[in-house]
Parts: sequence; structure tokens; C-alpha cells
Amino acid sequence: MATSPHELSRAFAAAINDGDLGAAVAMWADDATIVAADGNALAGRDAVAGALRALIDSGATVSIEVASMYQGGKVAIATGSLTLLAPDGTSHTSSSVVVYERSNEGWRLAIDAPWGLPSSNGTPPT
Repeated sequence: MATSPHELSRAFAAAINDGDLGAAVAMWADDATIVAADGNALAGRDAVAGALRALIDSGATVSIEVASMYQGGKVAIATGSLTLLAPDGTSHTSSSVVVYERSNEGWRLAIDAPWGLPSSNGTPPT
């Protein structure tokens, strides 16, 4: 298990890029949430696994850049960017917000908003 949120981000990107769904899902808390671009939440490890499976099946590679990280006790929050590179060479970069939690097993992903947090009307940030 990761010993820091930075290490977890690097390991997560590597697992996705290697197509290792099991390793990628293991980095998430059991009650984790992914916030979709439209603001809908996919909650729980099974929902996270489904989203990650779709990402891996798309053949895209992932690059994560952490711009800022704030840690308080067993929780950390990071902002940065997520870049998806599709097999056809097109790429998409978005601002991201990630919440990490630390347990006895190390750091895990708790909440991920890979497209940023939507506005109150549900629109993704521009």
C-alpha cells in the first residue's frame, strides 16, 4: 500500500496504464466515490471498478499531475490535472480534485472528481 498520496497517484496511473484492474481498484477505499463530469456520484468499490474497467477497456493511458496537496491528519486533498491519451492520439486534460484517506494499510483514494467539481447547476468546470 502507498505510503503517501503522491506515491498513490503514481501507482494508480501505472496500474491503469498496465491494464491491472485489480491493482487499481485495491487503491480505493471500500466506500469510495467517483464524481462524474455531470456531478453524479458513483459510490462504492463495485461502481469504481466498473468505471475503471471502462477506462482500461478504452485503451487510454493516464497521466496525473498533482499541483497542490494539503494534508491534515489522516486525510489529504489534492488538485491537479488528469490527462487521458486515447489510442488514436487524441488527448483530453481536465482539472481534478482528489481526497485521500490514510488507514493502517496506507493511503487510499476516497473521493475522486477527475473532471473537477461541477458547479451548483451540475455543469463541469471550464
